[in-house]
Amino acid sequence: MKKLLLALAIGTASLVSFSSCTKEYVTNYLPGVSYYHPLAPGDWNRVSTGVFEAVISVPDLDDVYYEDGHVSVAIQFEDQTGTFHNIPSEKLFGFGYNASYSVGKVYITAENLSGNTPPKAMRVKIVLTDADVGN
Repeated sequence: MKKLLLALAIGTASLVSFSSCTKEYVTNYLPGVSYYHPLAPGDWNRVSTGVFEAVISVPDLDDVYYEDGHVSVAIQFEDQTGTFHNIPSEKLFGFGYNASYSVGKVYITAENLSGNTPPKAMRVKIVLTDADVGN
């Protein structure tokens, strides 16, 4: 009888341990994507005295990114590789920078704080990041 109870206990323990709930991991993977775009001094359009604007086409900047995602813009000067500067930025080598966006386009505004020349050559990094709708 003891052997039967022992076998029953071992069988029950084995059944419980092998038929436990399967753990499922839901990974909310919201990737981002980066784009690099060079800007030369001739790529800027003069808006007013000392104020310049560059328009960069970003086809992946669709309605979903516009409404629920995040758009980040940074610049790196060609003569100073190794450092990106986040926009907006004030007094960055004599310029103040600002960025805005619409569906399909990113607008960068540069204001020359001491003259009327466009910014020097740079590389623009645009990062589009997905996000869940919170409201």
